[in-house]
Amino acid sequence: MSLIFHHIQQLSRNVNQYLNEGLQDEDIYMSHWAVLFQLHSHGGSMTQAELKERLSIEAPPLSRVIAKLESLGYIQKNKSTDQRTNDITMTKAGEDRYPVWQQAIQKAEARLLERFGAQRETVLEEHVRTLSRLIEEERGRS
Repeated sequence: MSLIFHHIQQLSRNVNQYLNEGLQDEDIYMSHWAVLFQLHSHGGSMTQAELKERLSIEAPPLSRVIAKLESLGYIQKNKSTDQRTNDITMTKAGEDRYPVWQQAIQKAEARLLERFGAQRETVLEEHVRTLSRLIEEERGRS
């Protein structure tokens, strides 16, 4: 029996904790950053359903993250035109803070990747993308 998937899960947790440490001076965590990053990458607005799909996250934890970001004033939630989901939009406060968060994440990533090495980074990225694609293909079979 291989423990590779257990090690991947542990690695994911460690990476998340490490990047949370990079955000320690901020009022957000990686779960918040994931939502903000997606919003910023898609023009500042997405539906809650799109975020759920893009982040592969269940509705209850996503709703909690959205509620927290809303209470911090970084996003706003409005009913979409079809009334079945919510449009999530980054506020001016969120847009203003985004470069600070982005720099904190990039700084933490750069520290780690510098120690990891460019060649290993390239190989790891290739393997992660391949494994992700295979998982998507397997899910499509069910």
